[in-house]
Amino acid sequence: MLEYILMGSIMAKEKTTDGAMPRGWDGPKRDQIEDLSLEVLLEKKLIGTLNGVDTGVEFHCGLFHDVISIVERILIKMALKKTNKVQVAAAQFLGINRNTLRKKIKDLKIKIP
Repeated sequence: MLEYILMGSIMAKEKTTDGAMPRGWDGPKRDQIEDLSLEVLLEKKLIGTLNGVDTGVEFHCGLFHDVISIVERILIKMALKKTNKVQVAAAQFLGINRNTLRKKIKDLKIKIP
């Protein structure tokens, strides 16, 4: 399921039978995504994802949890980078408790060198 989310929504339909990306695909072009809001970009990705899912087979795939985990991982990594890995500051930046941040870092297996 994560492969569908991480690849371009158009490419989700063109995925090869062995699960590999089609030859020559190098991801979405910068000019195609620069003008999109985060909400629109996520919606487009998820529409492509859901179009590629057979609800009869993959109905209990955990899509909600997968998407939330991806977004949390990205936000936490960015907050840690912005705050020079100071977890208290990162938690404040994200608007969550320091203990919650520490638990999410552990649960999401985010490595902090």
